[in-house]
Amino acid sequence: MGDPACWLDRVCDGCGQVVDDRDGQRRCPDCGTPSLTDGDYQALADFRAALRAFLHASETAARAAGLTPTQHQLLLAIRGWSGDDSPGVTELADRLQLQVHSTGELIARAEAAGLIERREDPADRRRQRLSLAPDAERRLAALSAYHRDELRSFRLRLREVLDVLDPS
Repeated sequence: MGDPACWLDRVCDGCGQVVDDRDGQRRCPDCGTPSLTDGDYQALADFRAALRAFLHASETAARAAGLTPTQHQLLLAIRGWSGDDSPGVTELADRLQLQVHSTGELIARAEAAGLIERREDPADRRRQRLSLAPDAERRLAALSAYHRDELRSFRLRLREVLDVLDPS
């Protein structure tokens, strides 16, 4: 069955070394990383639950506005773009964490639904720049106001989690 003393060993969260916790130090002797406490695990679980609740509320709101969650993310990425010109496919793929071809398909569906408009980049005619259609602007504005309020609530939950994980 093995040595019962090994049950007190753990793998360091920082360096991956096996640490003997029998000395009660609760720190890795190699790198100094403190071990996770039950409170840490609870706080991390609370964070994940709060994050999922926010994402679920976001997805539900997008559907109520007649958009898929990915369409909502696309519209927000276009409207929130901070570059000199409107974004292109590559910039949006990076922002959405999608492959370029998947982003292109999402853009084509959004264009067919009348949500976005494409225009040729005058500096590079191979590139296309994207902007929101007027109806998409209105839908996104309503959704964004809702999300701002949800994020205020999420911020309070996140602050509680961070206070547990970093009580300093």
